[in-house]
Amino acid sequence: MILPMKKLPSIQALRGIALLGIVGFHCLFIEKKYSGGDFLLPDFLYLGQSGVDLFFVVSGFIMVTVTKGRFALNGEVIRFLWGRLTRIYPTYWFYFFLTLAIFLIKPDWVNASQGHQAQLIFSFLLFPSHQLPLVMVAWSLIHELWFYLIFSIFLSFREWFLLPSLLIWGAIITIINLFVTVTDFSGIVLIALHAYSLEFVMGALAALFFYHEHSVKLSARSVIVIITLILSIGFPMVYAFDILERESLVRACVMGTLYGFLVYSFATIEILNKFSLPKPLQFLGDISYTVYLSHVLVLSAVGRLWLMTTPAPNSLLDNMLASLIMLAAVVGYGWVGYRLVEHPLLRISHRLRARWFDHGCRNTPKPALDADAAG
Repeated sequence: MILPMKKLPSIQALRGIALLGIVGFHCLFIEKKYSGGDFLLPDFLYLGQSGVDLFFVVSGFIMVTVTKGRFALNGEVIRFLWGRLTRIYPTYWFYFFLTLAIFLIKPDWVNASQGHQAQLIFSFLLFPSHQLPLVMVAWSLIHELWFYLIFSIFLSFREWFLLPSLLIWGAIITIINLFVTVTDFSGIVLIALHAYSLEFVMGALAALFFYHEHSVKLSARSVIVIITLILSIGFPMVYAFDILERESLVRACVMGTLYGFLVYSFATIEILNKFSLPKPLQFLGDISYTVYLSHVLVLSAVGRLWLMTTPAPNSLLDNMLASLIMLAAVVGYGWVGYRLVEHPLLRISHRLRARWFDHGCRNTPKPALDADAAG
């Protein structure tokens, strides 16, 4: 379908949903660590870890959306990489140094699952390694950077070449993962061959189909049926068959397909002016990067404080209060951190990009989504 280039708030809201899932998943572990044995949060929150899969699919969708009409332009690859790298690194480095300060003062508070060890140089640069980075959730950023690098290569060619490029990339990743255990390779090869790339590819393919002039024009009713089937059958089956603990290829194929259809469906129903996800979810999408990088620190801090106070020990009331306080603290700090750290850094990046790169791009189409706000 030929669509007007417009903002799609529901795509940003899906990032908010992904974020809530990840925070809920980590809350399970915080509760088990500090609650004293009585548990309130349901095991179904285990599915929240798939928020990372949704992030990858949304990332692929956004990258196609914001680069429409910009392929094979002089200087566009450098402009794209500048936007992506300055989106990832400055805010990440703030939380890297914050975590490093905690690590130096209280080393037993950081990276307990890895024996309180970290490769600091690799963590700072987000280089691939078999060891998790100091900011543990930043492992997904290493995959994101790889996606951006490959996509920047595609950006060098004509736009019609993007579809076959994505299909070839996806086929290579699938075939290799079918016959080889990629975890046996070194860090950089592991990232390059990891099945998570398929989720980025699926998100990009969803965007290509969404914007293509000959794509099937689904009705709002058909899209609602798709969304209902995904939520009522797809995710319960993921939980029942423990898909998130299967080998990476199975997880990437299943979650990439489910989230690819979900992203396409919400974008379609919004463009038909039939439905838009709530604004609070869009707000969470706006601050999702700050919350993602900071939420483990915030949850751990609240958990430790709660353990010292325990106003209602050995009761579910205690857990309920703690959960509400943790959620409020995560979102509250996320908003403050976004306003004071992430947003000012983004403004600097925007100004420098406009000064150094945008002078040759005035006649290119304006993207439907702001990559720096949404990516």
